[in-house]
Amino acid sequence: MQKIISLQGSKENSSLYAKAEAVVLFLCRECVDHIRSLSLPEEIFELIAWQAEKQGYGFTETGSVTSLLVKNEDGYQRVILSGIGAGKECTPGHFRIAAGNAVRELRKNKIKNAVIAAPILTNPQRGHYLKAVAEGLLLGSYEFNKYKSVCANKIENKTADENENKISNAAVRSENKFANSPEKISVTIFSAVANAKEILAEAEIICGAICHARDLANEPGNVMYPEALANAAAETAEKFAMEAEVLSAKEMQKLGMNAILAVGCGSAREPKLVTLRYANGGDKPLTAFVGKGITFDSGGISIKPSDGMGEMKDDMTGAAAVLGAMEAIAALKLPVNVIGIMACAENMPSGSAQRPGDIVRAACGKTIEVVNTDAEGRMALAEAVWYACRKGAAKVIDIATLTGAVIIALGEHTSGIIANDDALAEEIKKAGHRAGEEWWQLPLTEEAEEMIKSSCADVKNSAGRPAGAITGGVFIGNFVDKGIPWAHLDIGGTSTAKKTEGHIPEGCTAFGTATLIELARGL
Repeated sequence: MQKIISLQGSKENSSLYAKAEAVVLFLCRECVDHIRSLSLPEEIFELIAWQAEKQGYGFTETGSVTSLLVKNEDGYQRVILSGIGAGKECTPGHFRIAAGNAVRELRKNKIKNAVIAAPILTNPQRGHYLKAVAEGLLLGSYEFNKYKSVCANKIENKTADENENKISNAAVRSENKFANSPEKISVTIFSAVANAKEILAEAEIICGAICHARDLANEPGNVMYPEALANAAAETAEKFAMEAEVLSAKEMQKLGMNAILAVGCGSAREPKLVTLRYANGGDKPLTAFVGKGITFDSGGISIKPSDGMGEMKDDMTGAAAVLGAMEAIAALKLPVNVIGIMACAENMPSGSAQRPGDIVRAACGKTIEVVNTDAEGRMALAEAVWYACRKGAAKVIDIATLTGAVIIALGEHTSGIIANDDALAEEIKKAGHRAGEEWWQLPLTEEAEEMIKSSCADVKNSAGRPAGAITGGVFIGNFVDKGIPWAHLDIGGTSTAKKTEGHIPEGCTAFGTATLIELARGL
């Protein structure tokens, strides 16, 4: 995705500024008063002072992008001011947004060579801000245009061998090979952060994994079906030296996994249960990440309305997030023991499909009354979390585009948590905050347990609209072994974006991938 080079010495600053086609400055309201710390050419200082005097400080507002031209010795140079906000708004999250907006402005102006700077990056202790800038650039540059005939669709992967042990007030140059972009953009980030090279290399790995997850979830249903998703997981496992297991429908039948088989029985594509194992943590306990991989969800016999049904190709974003997280964990060589399980199926209506009113017995022995065939993801995950316990998981975290109810509860920018362990839920919230993803814990109530009880089976797969996000999670929790800490992550409102904003692209966001990666650091 990118080549990373670091350059030593403050003398390089003026020459690199002069050679760049564009200079991008990330500014909050307070930063304007400290802009002299950046050693910018005098004409840029004058331009910013003029902008503030004549136009006010609107260019520092969160999400704003102001594109200007300044005359220098060689002609004209573009200066892009990307706003961070004021006061408490000057956070890594706002830097991600600003960087995402800036990189699209560079592309819009067909810039091939740019320099990026911000007063806060002159502080050696602000490595997390540098990481946020790099992530914003990489994630904000993402586009899914694989099926547009004008795109070359080639991704170059290069690394740098330069020795960069002494980085003090140095310029960190990041040459980004933006996937599927008609132009390659070379970006230079000025930073005084001592371990800048390592931070940028790590950001590259994390963003590459997130973009891989986005690619998978953006694929159409005729391309991304259960076997194709299983093959993608197996390829990732081989590339990063992880163990892989793919259970066929016949093998799942032998294990009694009738719940996931019921979900997939209406499709010509048979379900798959994929397990990736990464073991680099010695005698540390095993943690399971479990993802919903419904590659297309028509709703089955309880069919969805036709409007918007095409978006249901992304109902496997939970599995994509798990695969992306496993990829990054292995690439970063984290000292942990993690398994990633993907419950893959296609939910279709046909003569062989499950019906409302059916009763199936899951592998754990519990019976499930199928009230609604569109409540299928929780049935597939019921088998997957049970299987995670069989694999020896001491902690289970599942992630799924499970409900629309979570959107009503939390909106489209915050995801929900249902957990039987408050400490685990708090770990997830903190990991998400550090990674730029927000979560909120919903209560696991006795009332919800009562709501999913069935009069003719052990549990029913839907309790209707009231507390829908909670009852969906509680259903899954019924299939986790007693005593094992468990959390359910509902990304039903955050997995897809309706428009591009900051570092979030229109289409699949792969929300949750970054949180799982960050969570793995603390295992």
